[in-house]
Amino acid sequence: MKKYRKYLILLAIVLSVFGIYYVFSSKEINYIALGDSLVEGRNPYGEISYSYTDYLRDILKETKRLNYYQKYAQSGYQTSDMIAKIQEDNQLKKDLRESDLVTISIGANDFLGKIDISNLSLDVIKTYKNTIEGIFPDVEECIKEIRKYAKENLIIIGYYNPIPFLFNTSQQELDELFAYIDDEYQKIAKEYNAIYISNYQLFKENKDFLPNPLDIHPNSKGYQEIAEIIMEYLETNKVL
Repeated sequence: MKKYRKYLILLAIVLSVFGIYYVFSSKEINYIALGDSLVEGRNPYGEISYSYTDYLRDILKETKRLNYYQKYAQSGYQTSDMIAKIQEDNQLKKDLRESDLVTISIGANDFLGKIDISNLSLDVIKTYKNTIEGIFPDVEECIKEIRKYAKENLIIIGYYNPIPFLFNTSQQELDELFAYIDDEYQKIAKEYNAIYISNYQLFKENKDFLPNPLDIHPNSKGYQEIAEIIMEYLETNKVL
């Protein structure tokens, strides 16, 4: 009798563990997306369509892991705009407090606003490290502001080279610049218990993601790939 009782107790424990796992593994999450035109969904031809956050939303919805989705984004947003938005918008604060996942794309416009994109050369790019150094404190302040309210998973999405067609012969200077950017963003992410996902290598290897030489925004393939990379990270690291 004792032998059977042990088996029953063991079975109950196994079923309890499985039940707990099932509840957590099928949890529906609140997803908030923050950022600039990449979150707004601007395509290479000036139209607003699906962003990577919309594709990610669809994946979460299809797999029954989405409870709520909202994005706060606008083309041209810099870090100062995002900070002001958080401070002034009570609904955004509420959404961040109740979020399980937050993604943010920010900082690219800060950088682009400091350079003359019509006068680029590899020699000029060598000087950009000094230019971009001044941006990181603002990016950190933005992440700090988000973390006042969002206490769960926070993912920072990195830059890509928006003008690959100008530099077909040499990548060394660009590689060094973006390695530096990635390193600085990684430091900020670590400081605020966030995740940083780099996009530089992805877009370097897939120049077809940027089909319009006159526009810096990705096509749907580029946006979808970013969403899939985020989803892969969430599943691999058992965030969901």
